[in-house]
Amino acid sequence: MTEAAAPARESLAEVFAVEIAPALPALEAARQDRLRKAWVRAAGAAFVVVLAAIIIWLQNYRVAAVAVLVLGGLAGGWWALGPARRHKEAVRALFIPPLLRFLGNIEHHRDPGGGFELSRVERSGITGNFNRAKLEDLFIGRHRDTDFRMVEARLRKRSGGRRKRQKTVFKGLLCEVGVPVAFEGVVLLVGDKGALGNWVVDKFRGAFDGVEAVTLDHGAFEERFQVYSDTPEEARCLLQPGLCDTLMALADELGRAAVNCAFIEGRFLVALPQRENLFEVGRLHRSLDHAEEDLRRLAGEFTIPQRLIDNLHGEHKQVLPES
Repeated sequence: MTEAAAPARESLAEVFAVEIAPALPALEAARQDRLRKAWVRAAGAAFVVVLAAIIIWLQNYRVAAVAVLVLGGLAGGWWALGPARRHKEAVRALFIPPLLRFLGNIEHHRDPGGGFELSRVERSGITGNFNRAKLEDLFIGRHRDTDFRMVEARLRKRSGGRRKRQKTVFKGLLCEVGVPVAFEGVVLLVGDKGALGNWVVDKFRGAFDGVEAVTLDHGAFEERFQVYSDTPEEARCLLQPGLCDTLMALADELGRAAVNCAFIEGRFLVALPQRENLFEVGRLHRSLDHAEEDLRRLAGEFTIPQRLIDNLHGEHKQVLPES
């Protein structure tokens, strides 16, 4: 016997009122209970670990005492955060299914698996040089007959040698949008004017033959972005004024962070740096009195690709939701 499909909701307010609000009192009571448990666990773990470290220290096993303090602190912290993890999962289970039904035409995968083509991003060079990647929250969908994929990414470069070091080179969103117009070449748009931007340009030139700087009849855009391509005329056709205006608006939204993009292999790639983790809901210290506000923020984050596509069609919407 199959479960009957939930009826379509006309507004996000209706989604909240009908599918989420009735469950909030019980979930808020559970949150308060989990918050108390988290504090008790934190205090208990701290007492046990510190006491054990002091006893070992007094017996002149000082290295062991430090090890107990560090390792015990890590283990105790993980244990103390258990209630917070359970609350977050409970809130996600309440919020996300009805939100996805309301938005329609979007798949969401907490674990992306192999659902996002990182090798294409690597070939383009738009995020810098990386050899370690952590991906979460993959979105797949269609909007205005254009397919898209978006994933939250943390990309790192791990160097070898005796002292292995790991540096984060990119943290934020990777968006991949279908391009309805066929193109053969590659186009790079670099918003970063510093060392990373220089590395990206060198990487791009080394990966593709015949790459050269491209000039456009858009002085304001050229002040913000460097454009390179192996087919300059094709690049000029792809970079219509509406797209240039959208990317300039994105650069304004990001402030000091730079947005890099590429047309490659029939796709348009955008790397959007973000300091905060997105798509998160259910912080243990945040009352569920703010639940509707959190749902609206989540809806804005889930629909970043749709607004990017709308801008490509000339609608001039703010791509990133208000923080």
